[in-house]
Amino acid sequence: MTTTGTPIIGPGRLSLSAARHPNPLWWTLGLGLGLANAVRHRGKAYRRPRPYTTEEVGRSVDYVVAVVDRWEEDGVRSWEGLRVLELGPGPDLGTGAVILSRGAASYTAADLFPLADDAGSRYYDALGERLGVPVDLDRIGYHVTAFPGLPGLDGPYDVVVSSAALEHFDDVPATFARLGELAAPNATMTHHVDGMVHMRGIRPRDPLNLLRYSDWTYRRMSFPGVPNRLRASDYLAAAEETGWRARIVPGRVATDAYVERVRPGLARPFRDRTDLATLTFSVVCAR
Repeated sequence: MTTTGTPIIGPGRLSLSAARHPNPLWWTLGLGLGLANAVRHRGKAYRRPRPYTTEEVGRSVDYVVAVVDRWEEDGVRSWEGLRVLELGPGPDLGTGAVILSRGAASYTAADLFPLADDAGSRYYDALGERLGVPVDLDRIGYHVTAFPGLPGLDGPYDVVVSSAALEHFDDVPATFARLGELAAPNATMTHHVDGMVHMRGIRPRDPLNLLRYSDWTYRRMSFPGVPNRLRASDYLAAAEETGWRARIVPGRVATDAYVERVRPGLARPFRDRTDLATLTFSVVCAR
């Protein structure tokens, strides 16, 4: 697996001087925010998976178009005539509208919580103007279901996609196995994964903060949807073990200097990992 990609930390980018080892500051800050998040979200998970709502219409429209563009850059060669399944679409179904406008035969979304129910008509009207065709929500299937079993979904699907969703799944191997059952012959998957800490105050300066804690401590910080801490090679192994041919497309990459500074302060299972620098990435799979 290669770790080439867009550096997130380096000359001209965000400084990590405060995260030098040994420094208990980041462990303590992460623990405090993690415990607070566990109390705040326990039982209901993230209600705002993005740091803004669809009330910010222009920003939201730009986002969903960019997500679909990234899937195309990383692995989806065409949507034309294909049946598409998206996992964890988040607070709106705009990606489905974009995919349908680009020729998909059908689009279905599956999520654990009904996060997209609050997206308003003003947002979809603006997205339709951007796409040059009105958004027809009747063409979009939306299932609130359980993972990894995905009851209510029948398939088959030609393309499976997700963006910043798989890192919130408890059982990625079982999910990939179930998707294999729902997949059509020659189906493909493109999943963009955000392997950075999701606590916004820490994320830009110590992106591997979530790896600093023992399993016992991290469980104290858990709630539905807490990041699972899998790294790129774990997703690759999960895909291959469940019958998918897979490759990793790196996104944001940490500098060697940052990784080596924080490595001694990580929990033991992560200290010797060779894929720590790959912070965000896409898992691209085929049958």
